[in-house]
Amino acid sequence: MKRIICAALAVFMLAALFAGCGEKNRVLYKSGLSKYIDLGDYKGIEVDTSSDEFGEYYDTQVSSDVTNYDLYVRKTGGKVEDGDTANIDYVGKKDGVAFDGGTADGYDLVIGSGSFIDGFEDGLIGAEIGSTVDLNLKFPDDYQSEELAGQAVVFTVKVNYVKTDEERKPEDYYSELEFDTLDDYTADVKERAAKSYLVDKVKGNSKVKDYPEKDTETIYTAYRNMLEQNIQGQYGMDLATYLGYMSQTEEQFKESAVEDQIKPLMDEQMVLYALLDNEKIEITDEEVKKELDEAVKSYNSSNVTADTLNDFYGDYYFEYIAVKEKAIEFLYDNARIS
Repeated sequence: MKRIICAALAVFMLAALFAGCGEKNRVLYKSGLSKYIDLGDYKGIEVDTSSDEFGEYYDTQVSSDVTNYDLYVRKTGGKVEDGDTANIDYVGKKDGVAFDGGTADGYDLVIGSGSFIDGFEDGLIGAEIGSTVDLNLKFPDDYQSEELAGQAVVFTVKVNYVKTDEERKPEDYYSELEFDTLDDYTADVKERAAKSYLVDKVKGNSKVKDYPEKDTETIYTAYRNMLEQNIQGQYGMDLATYLGYMSQTEEQFKESAVEDQIKPLMDEQMVLYALLDNEKIEITDEEVKKELDEAVKSYNSSNVTADTLNDFYGDYYFEYIAVKEKAIEFLYDNARIS
């Protein structure tokens, strides 16, 4: 399918390799973090919650909630029109058999974007929202997959809803986020915004002098492996094939990933680990296990186990989650919030 594979990579939950104080998983501290970072002031940071600067952090948290829970107003009646963003499920079949890369659920498709093969999007214009339609189509003769090039296929598409540009207000959805009152939700947003603000301030106060080569390479490898698993699951192809569609070599991809994804992640990690090290705050195995157990529960699936999550995210990811939570709580408890 002539689907545009997005080159912009989301920041996946990367394996964190900067191990906690006094724990068996220590990797970076063989020579000490001071070799790589000058930790700036982190106690007594002022947070003016009435300032415009803080307001941007607050709005970001609210926007994140809307994005994560897909709380835009949905159009569930009427017909699909050109220019709509339609949320669809689809299955593509050739000779009655589903082919790799031709199936997705909950996909947001902008009608008229040209993201799919000719006839797909036009075939949805006028379809009743909520209905299922069969689209009898043909792949172009020069399609990159030899198996599908020039072949007749049938896409069965269900139009779930059409997304609008209108966002629901917090008072309309706070209960869906499991808050009892709007005030409870507002207080939670304010706290999250303050914590995000504090992390940025400490990062701004600190200076990264260098990046440990071994750890950079290990994080990239974890990032690459995780990305390849996602690509294999979604598109049925390996990373090399995926990059080929974007006319990109893995060397180019790695260079970009390290600069744009890995190093910014390491900046924050080194700040937070250095903070805990400076305060002699330890992370226990029990705290790490708690984060892993909570992650397993959140999936609500018997197919997801602690082992599968560790394999996917990397050995140190859940340790970093525990480190980040403890470090941010320290910042928040020692800040001056007004």
